[in-house]
Amino acid sequence: MTRQDFLIFAAKYLSLIFPVLIAVAFLTLVERKVLASQQLRVGPNTVGYLGLLQPFADAAKLLIKETVLPASANRIYL
Repeated sequence: MTRQDFLIFAAKYLSLIFPVLIAVAFLTLVERKVLASQQLRVGPNTVGYLGLLQPFADAAKLLIKETVLPASANRIYL
């Protein structure tokens, strides 16, 4: 596989995956807002305009989280 073939493959792959990831992030936001309205509580509206930055804040939190593994944990099951 040449470099050009790889770049074409990567562009096709990202053009399929990126919209799906963005759609999932914003569908999660919509779900959270609907559930908040059903439960009569404030939804995720404190990050950005109308809460549109909430999916990005959630993604950043997941990426920054540290994996905690107890010293006595059985590593075979992980």
